Amino acid sequence: MNFDMGVADRLIGVCRDAARTLQDQRGGRESISTAALAEFRGVFADCFRENVAAERAARSELVHMLEDVARQVQEAKSAAEVEQHRLDDVRSWAFASGWASAGSGVAVEVGPRPSMEETDRPVVSVDTARQGLRAWASGSTAGASSADPATLDSAVSTFRSQDDTDRGAADRVSAAVSEFGQECSWVHSGLGAVGSGLRRFLEDNHQDATRLSDIASTFRAAGGSGHVGQVTVSNDVLVLATVPASLSGAALLSYLSTATPADVKALATMTGWQQTLQGMDASKVGAWWAGMNKGAGTAVDVAGFSQVQELLLAAAPAMFGALDGISALARVRANQLNAPSLLRAAEKDLETVRRLSGIGQAHHDPNRTKMLANEVAYLKQVEAGDVQLYLYDRDRSRIVVMIGTPGPDTRHVITYVPGTFTGLNSFYEGGVQQVSKYLNDNVPGTVAFVYKDGRFPGEEDTAGGPNLGRIGEANDENLARTSGQQLANFETGMRTDPYLNGAEQTGMGHSWGLANLTSSEVAGARYDKVISLAGAGMLPDWKPQPTTEYSNLYYYDLLVQGQGVVNPVTNKGAVWDGNNPIYRDEFEQHYYRGPDDNKLDGAINTVEEGNILMSNHNLITTTTTSEDNQKALDDMLGIVTR
Repeated sequence: MNFDMGVADRLIGVCRDAARTLQDQRGGRESISTAALAEFRGVFADCFRENVAAERAARSELVHMLEDVARQVQEAKSAAEVEQHRLDDVRSWAFASGWASAGSGVAVEVGPRPSMEETDRPVVSVDTARQGLRAWASGSTAGASSADPATLDSAVSTFRSQDDTDRGAADRVSAAVSEFGQECSWVHSGLGAVGSGLRRFLEDNHQDATRLSDIASTFRAAGGSGHVGQVTVSNDVLVLATVPASLSGAALLSYLSTATPADVKALATMTGWQQTLQGMDASKVGAWWAGMNKGAGTAVDVAGFSQVQELLLAAAPAMFGALDGISALARVRANQLNAPSLLRAAEKDLETVRRLSGIGQAHHDPNRTKMLANEVAYLKQVEAGDVQLYLYDRDRSRIVVMIGTPGPDTRHVITYVPGTFTGLNSFYEGGVQQVSKYLNDNVPGTVAFVYKDGRFPGEEDTAGGPNLGRIGEANDENLARTSGQQLANFETGMRTDPYLNGAEQTGMGHSWGLANLTSSEVAGARYDKVISLAGAGMLPDWKPQPTTEYSNLYYYDLLVQGQGVVNPVTNKGAVWDGNNPIYRDEFEQHYYRGPDDNKLDGAINTVEEGNILMSNHNLITTTTTSEDNQKALDDMLGIVTR
């Protein structure tokens, strides 16, 4: 027979030890739970109270189960001893009988034949322990809850300490059950419910501790740092802390509209609600944001925002600074609030590269040092309110600068997309904002967005300068489609602003920026006017919109020369297959002579000629170098205002 007495004893011992451990913990758990509930009020306190009762019942069930297993194994052990004695007697009798029948001449006393009937093989089995459901969000969550987070934290600490002890006991029981099944197979064993019952109990306890810790953290965050005492928050913020997915988008917006200052303090420590907001339709977000400001007083020193809006912006500035649907001024305010954090990151990076420079590191890049110094200076302007960021993500090379102030008098909205090689440093140094600032200064009621959402063709990854090895990206159809969809999404989000939605929409694109702009038309964006500034080209499936005015302003430059080159394989233009604004009748053409065009003979035969053509390509975007581009700027004014 297969029955190891030592293995059976081990199972008996670990089951009794585990039962004793669970039994001994009752008093401490009851005491700390009672203390936590003494100042805990609201529906979540009711949930906790119900879970305390469920845990108590489950603990009793498991104690009984473990004691029952120990009892059954002890009985099985006794039966195994009886069977083992019987088998020993049978073997002795058989040996004696065989010896006598062999006629050995030695007197052998053969007793009566022992029983040949096998002892009934016992069954060691338990049913699944009954454990009640533990829930942390049931029924209505209307109203508020209050608690002292210190007492909740104490309960969590006790629960986790006990659970660690229980987990060790459960592991020993599970190991002994497995060994018993292998080494005591003479017994019919059905002990699977022991392990599953202990696992369920520990999982439920872990959830209780986690949820209670989340709730305690929420109360603590709402009350501020240090010893906070009794704190009250809405039940909705506790839902967001414990089971954020259970609060629908509409319910979340409704709750946020009336969040208390204490709630918003707590929200600043959570991310789940931010992810829900980011996944919502921009129009719904826009309607919600606008609705919060109707008839509401403004926060101190922040004109135009309700107190709740200002609190929300401060609670999650990075998220709101990139959230499509909220007003442009709100996004600018959020990014201003986020500027100190961004500034610290930039200053830390700058300190690192300067240290590398100081010790002569071979891989130190002086261009990166310059870019970071420029970024630090730029973010200080953002912090002071002198630069308005509609979007900023330094790690993903995303930046949109707003020039002008949306208001009831806004008549023109310009989306300006710069061209190939544009990096973040181009914004820090102010080069790509020139035309937008000029139009804002000279066309009343104009708000301009200088747009760059992600890495542009030829942008150098770390120093923000040109990477000539990636120039081919400016002719990449897939990149244009992806970038065009991104720009179309920006337009949708930006135009939810009531001050911007009713204004005339003009898209301006320099060089590759026009490819980005016209690709957004393919993705569904619509403009009243599209202005190409030495524009590169369009996707093959781009179609001019019947209600859009198209204009192309350019000098003879490197791009124009490239657009005249024919691909010998396709017999089409080498740049965008010849689908360029200078060759499309839909574009009203405006051609200008550059200041040094008299030095050109139609081909690039010298470095000087190449430099002239490159200067001409950038001249169309320039407002700060003499009067060379004034005729083009005058025409831009005329096109925007006509």
